[in-house]
Amino acid sequence: MRPTGALNDRGLSVKGARVAVIGVSYKPGVGDVRESPALKIIALLRDLGAEVCYHDPHVPSVAELSLASVPLEQAIADADLTLIVTAHPSVDHELVARSSRLVLDLRGVTRTMSSSEEVVRL
Repeated sequence: MRPTGALNDRGLSVKGARVAVIGVSYKPGVGDVRESPALKIIALLRDLGAEVCYHDPHVPSVAELSLASVPLEQAIADADLTLIVTAHPSVDHELVARSSRLVLDLRGVTRTMSSSEEVVRL
């Protein structure tokens, strides 16, 4: 499922939606963003009118997108959609699943957690 589909299924438009991206590096546990799918996803969501923030403990900022990492709790607090792109072991994914309005888990890190209509898994 795509982020746009997850929002649309809940009756929300991408335009004006607040989206929190969890993990922007290309693989867990590193700070390298070269060829990271998160960068393309963020750019696409912004082009569609979404307000995007991100949390990544290994990537303090992404200059090409003029974004800086925000604390996890801040990122998910007001997000209409939380998108797990990179599954860093140091991120509390249980907190993300429990506290977010809607989660799209692209990495399957929430599969062992209790099932919820607010968590969409690939």
